[in-house]
Amino acid sequence: MTAATIAIEPEELLGLTALAELEQANGSQADAASTAKSLMHEALAAKLEEHGLPWAPTPETSRRLVTEAAQADSVLRRLGRSDRARKTAISVLAVVALIVLWGGYVRGWSWTGFRQNDQLWDWLHLLLLPVVVGTIPLWIRHGHYISRTRRMAYTAALAGFVLLVVAGYLIPLGWTGFRGMTLWNWYGLLLLPAAVATLGVRPSGRPLRPGQRRVAALIGLGWIVTVIGGYLLGWAWTGYAGSTLWDWLELLLLPLVFPTFLLPAVLRWVTGNAAERAQTMPERDTVRV
Repeated sequence: MTAATIAIEPEELLGLTALAELEQANGSQADAASTAKSLMHEALAAKLEEHGLPWAPTPETSRRLVTEAAQADSVLRRLGRSDRARKTAISVLAVVALIVLWGGYVRGWSWTGFRQNDQLWDWLHLLLLPVVVGTIPLWIRHGHYISRTRRMAYTAALAGFVLLVVAGYLIPLGWTGFRGMTLWNWYGLLLLPAAVATLGVRPSGRPLRPGQRRVAALIGLGWIVTVIGGYLLGWAWTGYAGSTLWDWLELLLLPLVFPTFLLPAVLRWVTGNAAERAQTMPERDTVRV
């Protein structure tokens, strides 16, 4: 194994030092060098994954992929890199989607199943998970690159959806399907997309920031209040009445309990707590800052 020395600019060192100080304020023992290594590891792993390479690739795997990349591109690959081809494909898919929606709702094409799922609530169940998984992690990781105009647009869209939900209950708007949906139903709709979208964004073992801890505490307190009101005070809008421990396990085990508590413990047991030992033991491959 060889050591690699990387020279960085003064501005980069200032940034690494600032990040290390923030980590230390949250209870970590990180310094500028370990912070630089962590950032490089994450970026390198993401780049390898982008090219279909495992961590870490063997020389044979690298040579094979280099050989494949050097070969003449197929027509399909050339089309995939063509902006015009992508725009054409998106336009065709949009037209097909509009035709299918028209046929399902207006013409009553039974094979679409749209008339049996004609409320916004049904479409949220269908689309919320893929939309959230495809957007929220990017916003969390690269939020500093999103322009202020886009942030305002996203905030306005979120506020508009909240107002729509309120109108769906108060007016009510029958096509939304919100009237009659309890807090329990909203848990079933939102918990899994939220958990999947944020899973892996925060590195395992890193303590929550003070602001994150306060938000988590408020959410936990609000949940306890709804449990007391739902079971003891008869708040029908919670939908808790009749829900047993088994029902709560079905609701919470996959999106919350497993990734938050069980998965880290299982990984530590399977790997022999390799992650923590790697932080305390000297590395063979070092990057000097």
